[in-house]
Amino acid sequence: MSHSGIFGFLRKRKQVKSLNQMFTSVMADVRIFEQRQDYKGAVIASFGGLASIAGGLLEMSRSPSQTGREFGFAVAGRANISNEVMDEYLTSFEIARYTDAEITYDDYQEAIQRLDICFRGIREQGVEVIEPAKKSTKKPTKKRKTIKTKT
Repeated sequence: MSHSGIFGFLRKRKQVKSLNQMFTSVMADVRIFEQRQDYKGAVIASFGGLASIAGGLLEMSRSPSQTGREFGFAVAGRANISNEVMDEYLTSFEIARYTDAEITYDDYQEAIQRLDICFRGIREQGVEVIEPAKKSTKKPTKKRKTIKTKT
């Protein structure tokens, strides 16, 4: 392996470690609500985590005039997340955030499963596009063709 190959491998490994730390931190915050059996709070907190990670990895921020749903679909488009998965996650978030409906453990688990799919999509895009610790000064790489998978 050449020096550039080794350094590229090590840089990629560092990026993945940083990404995993971000995901772990978000999920730790969500789990605090879960431990209190506050599933509504957990789902609401998870959206904040999604916004934070999208901002850190995809350089996307939610504008003041943008709804959560609009922002979610913008993230989905950028990270190649299926609209169906994002719609289901956002519906869970909106029910938790904007209604008095009780969020059960099962509702919470469904939302978190969809959030995990979203995180995986962001992770795949984020590692290719942006290094969280510092931006590369090299020329941008061409975006590889992605293969759509059923989720």
